[in-house]
Amino acid sequence: MGNMSKLLNKSLRRFAAYAGIVLACSIPVYYFAISKLWQYELDEHNIILTPEAGREDTFIIIGAITLLTVFFFALLLGGFIWLNRRISHRLWQPFYHTLEKIRAFDLSNHTAVEFEHSNIAEFEELNSSISRLLDSNITTFRQQKEFTENASHELQTPLAIVQLKLDLLMQAPSLTSAQAQIIEETHNALSRVSRINKNLLLLAKIENQQFSELEDIDLAESLQRILELLSALFGEKAIHCKIDSSYLLKGNPILVEIMLTNLLMNALRHSAPEEGLELSLSANVLRISNPGRNELDSSKLFRRFSTASAHTPGSGLGLSLVKEICNRYGWSVSYRFEGQMHSFSVAF
Repeated sequence: MGNMSKLLNKSLRRFAAYAGIVLACSIPVYYFAISKLWQYELDEHNIILTPEAGREDTFIIIGAITLLTVFFFALLLGGFIWLNRRISHRLWQPFYHTLEKIRAFDLSNHTAVEFEHSNIAEFEELNSSISRLLDSNITTFRQQKEFTENASHELQTPLAIVQLKLDLLMQAPSLTSAQAQIIEETHNALSRVSRINKNLLLLAKIENQQFSELEDIDLAESLQRILELLSALFGEKAIHCKIDSSYLLKGNPILVEIMLTNLLMNALRHSAPEEGLELSLSANVLRISNPGRNELDSSKLFRRFSTASAHTPGSGLGLSLVKEICNRYGWSVSYRFEGQMHSFSVAF
């Protein structure tokens, strides 16, 4: 209804401006015509008025014409506005029903939109075209998700077998150093493919809402547990924690753990070995910061398979998983670079 009011107000402003110009031009015309008629009547009946009486009659004529013209103009404009709003409200109602349906549409729900039938041919054609477009998008989205999930699931077994075979080759007694180096490089590349495959499978499960269980999670306790698990990777790197209080949130424990792990691993990847990390939890905001020399490309940070920094390339799925988990629960994740510090914040 707000958009309809804007549309109506725009057309009414133009109409009022046009009517005002017509009114301003019509008063002199009315005055000239009635003056001629009044003078004709005076001459017809041989009536002679003094100059003072003539001026007085002139003012009376102008005043009466102005008042009557303004009165009927206001009456006409008010009636036009009332009728225009009534007609427009009824005429545009199907369009705004369609607009509300589109605003409420969520592609991840896989639910087709049912538009209300309209007697107006243009709106009925609009609804039909939008329905076909949405149905096509839903089908394409479902197929892509199914392909991603099926492909990732089917790749798990052959990837595990290849990794096992490479491990067996590494133990062969006749293996030369050159061959061992080739097998190790192959194993590392295969491990990266395996991680990407697992992340794709996880993304598909999140989009399919397979992690529906909600629990009360103590965020401070979860952070402490994950830091202990990752202590070997952090080595001597100093971690400055500032946790004001324990914060409880609703979510799936597995997804929350994945989100925290990916944020910490991202901070580890984008910082030098001798540099420390800063971790703070206050109110409903978690912030993880680490020193950096170059700002990351914020337009690519949360996109899948995008590398935000050429110096420390990753799989391109870690932060996209964080973004997907935040979207799942209505949280917001953001990045900023200030004072030579990378900072990722999650607001719950």
